[in-house]
Amino acid sequence: MVVRVEDFMTRKVVTIESSKSILEAAKTLTDQHVGSLVVLKAGKPLGIVTDRDIVTRAVVVGLSLESEKLEKIISKPLITVSRDTLMLEAVELMERHSIRRIPVVSKDKIVGIVTSSDVGRASKILAPYLLPRIPEIYLLPKKMDSEYKSVD
Repeated sequence: MVVRVEDFMTRKVVTIESSKSILEAAKTLTDQHVGSLVVLKAGKPLGIVTDRDIVTRAVVVGLSLESEKLEKIISKPLITVSRDTLMLEAVELMERHSIRRIPVVSKDKIVGIVTSSDVGRASKILAPYLLPRIPEIYLLPKKMDSEYKSVD
């Protein structure tokens, strides 16, 4: 069965211009109840920013959230796929680049996003292809706490 990105992508994508402040991005994330924003420059996708990026790249290092521009902390280059990309290919890209979100583009416009949650929804169909990638440790039954012995 052919499963394409378009079949499972999230169609509502929240975007923000790269010229906005980090604080404006944080407020947008909160107001829209999302974990990431696709960052645009002149209307074209430039990068992505997550709530975690704001904490680790701005708050922790003491950047001014009000005055620093978002472009300073975004993840780029932006890895994207098209609507007709196979879902399995998108999963492989996510794995290869250690990312949890891939924007879907058509003619330089954002039309959706594939997230790890979308992959989870698609996993029922993709399971036969993904199963060999799951480390054995996750497939073994867990032992009950009483079976573990402490070493003193």
